[in-house]
Amino acid sequence: MWHAKHATELKLPTSWQRIPNGTLYCNALNRYFSHWLSNILGDQILKLGGLSAEIGLDLPMRHQLVISPEIPQNLTALCLHPCTSVVRSKVTELPLIEESIDACLLANNLNFCADPHRLLREITRVTTESGLLFISLFNPLSILAFKRQFHQTPYEKFPFRKYPTWLIIDWLELLNFDILQCENLALQHRQHFSLFSPLTVIIAQKRTCSLSSQAQKIQFHQEDVFSPEAAFKRINE
Repeated sequence: MWHAKHATELKLPTSWQRIPNGTLYCNALNRYFSHWLSNILGDQILKLGGLSAEIGLDLPMRHQLVISPEIPQNLTALCLHPCTSVVRSKVTELPLIEESIDACLLANNLNFCADPHRLLREITRVTTESGLLFISLFNPLSILAFKRQFHQTPYEKFPFRKYPTWLIIDWLELLNFDILQCENLALQHRQHFSLFSPLTVIIAQKRTCSLSSQAQKIQFHQEDVFSPEAAFKRINE
């Protein structure tokens, strides 16, 4: 039986350089997400993990916050940018107040997360009303369906999980997110997207008004016409 929570902890790669074809993945996501930058209205952008940190969001005068369990050299270099902050923390325990983030980037975090439900709940907690969520995943229908882990060297391996797209969408909708766009992404710029492309991207937006399963209480106001006195009065008229 498949469980959302993994039995063991998984390690999130701190850079795209640490997995095969990582540069191609990163470049493809850079091209895709660049078309959505104008939709970000607020000033606070959250990037979770080293993979998200290396996705270049060209947003001048916006504060970009990187939160990662590890701070290697590639993330330390980001601290030199005046509009970027780097914080070491678990991605499932974000040191942020509620509704303080206007847009969040999850670049394949779910593939390396042992507790995806907890991660998405934390994202929901810190995202503002109408905030945007950018997600990328490895497509389980691609050639990656036959892989269980990434490794550039025999000494460093990154086991990863695969999710059907409909499952992630279902989780997001339960957390009051509207799905704005979902599609598969090819690695090469001139390649056509297909069902078997290696990446899946999801753009979601937090609802301003959450849906409620409770039935609305309707107050019934009794009119005079339903009283016996009023009924006889109308007959006599």
